Amino acid sequence: MMRQGISTTALKILAIVAMVCDHAPYLVQGWQELYYVYPFVLLHSFGRLTAPIFFYLLALGYRRTRNANRYTIRLLIFAIISYVPYIWYFKGALPNQQNFMELNIVFTMLVGLLILRAVHEIKSIPLKAFCIVLCLLLGYWCDYGLYGIAIILVCDVARESRKGTIVGMAAVILVYSYVRFGNIFPSGAGPFEHIAQMSANPGISTYLFLLLCQFLPLLFIALHRRWYEGALTEKRPSFLAKWGFYIFYPAHITVLLLMKLFIM
Repeated sequence: MMRQGISTTALKILAIVAMVCDHAPYLVQGWQELYYVYPFVLLHSFGRLTAPIFFYLLALGYRRTRNANRYTIRLLIFAIISYVPYIWYFKGALPNQQNFMELNIVFTMLVGLLILRAVHEIKSIPLKAFCIVLCLLLGYWCDYGLYGIAIILVCDVARESRKGTIVGMAAVILVYSYVRFGNIFPSGAGPFEHIAQMSANPGISTYLFLLLCQFLPLLFIALHRRWYEGALTEKRPSFLAKWGFYIFYPAHITVLLLMKLFIM
């Protein structure tokens, strides 16, 4: 199996399982204080697999889709379906003036797809630039934001090269991790000071571990069957493989929300 690579369906299942692991701890009251505490940090670390894999598959899906309009509409529909459950579950309240622009990951994928379509399908340079800038502004409010969009663009640009895809994604993840991690230590501190601070504060080491797990999806993407000989002969995905994520995403958040409201 491994010599032949990992199928697209297997990648999706892996990403979905990781997503549930990442989202389940939000059921616990006071999850903010427990986010970097064992065993919750292990669940969140495993959850780092989800977003990069689905961003990668989106860029691949755009190139393979027979109807980009239907692909766009599909993402829009499920992004809207997920809108209220997502905000209610993760932000603890129905959409209001403070949280109504907290857009879920399906919106991120939709914005990424619209940018790809603008790049490849719009001939007018001014219109192309206007649409891309507009999408980037919207992407700022989406889950994973510009980080997610950057991964989608890298996967599209380097779509023919496994090495290019992995190196490009790694570069984006490295910049993202540096920005996130750079705020922990005081400016001007040397590496030995960082080590001493990490020893004195185990929470920093845990945070660093979580950020390093951002690179874990690259291993599975590098093993994707498309890079192996005969990948083009892979069968068309089944209905469940094609629609599973779109159905499962709002469904699992709704179930978790109901558990949070009536059980936990």
